[in-house]
Amino acid sequence: MKLRVFIALGLLLAGVVSCSPRSEKGPVELTYTAPVEISVKAGENLPGTDIRYVGKSEKGAEVLIAGQHAFKQKGDSLDWKGNPVEDVSVDLSLRILWFTEETLHLVGTGKVVVRQPAPQSGLIQTDSPLKFANAPVTYGVARNEYIPGTTIEYLGKEEKGAHLGGIDGYPYRKGADSILWEGRLKDKVYLRLNVRVLYIGEDSLRVGGTASIWIAP
Repeated sequence: MKLRVFIALGLLLAGVVSCSPRSEKGPVELTYTAPVEISVKAGENLPGTDIRYVGKSEKGAEVLIAGQHAFKQKGDSLDWKGNPVEDVSVDLSLRILWFTEETLHLVGTGKVVVRQPAPQSGLIQTDSPLKFANAPVTYGVARNEYIPGTTIEYLGKEEKGAHLGGIDGYPYRKGADSILWEGRLKDKVYLRLNVRVLYIGEDSLRVGGTASIWIAP
């Protein structure tokens, strides 16, 4: 089984991350929506779910959903909602692209909600099949606040550009410069944020780019 980005679909999406009301160190809830393509081998489950692909039959693609048999045609929906780890919910909204005796191919979107994130920078685990890559994100960050989901703080506008705290090395970024952050959002949930500076103000910073999330249930 594997889960990977369906890039062509992603380019058509205009979603952004949403944030719930903030605590002192950032939002108490983060929502990411990413385009996905999932390929599932016969006899295996969709990553992180209880949906199993049985195989191709005369009636179509045979799947087990909560222990019940269902037969799907090309273009049919196949959705799932659940909590692969504590305080993290996943909502898969998928359509069957095509299928063979060996593999079921699905495309759609995955919505990930992370509650009570506690970001810590560091190495990330990227070998989990439960992956949501290249979710489009934009953030407006007030002075002395953090880019959501990270330990990067906006300290204000200076002659050298946006002054950032909580990053290794050179702390300044000018317009269109990149900002990369990797680490844990919480236990078993990893984030790679890759954004660029869109606007630098005296009291606010705006960035936009992509976020990739790995969940290791």
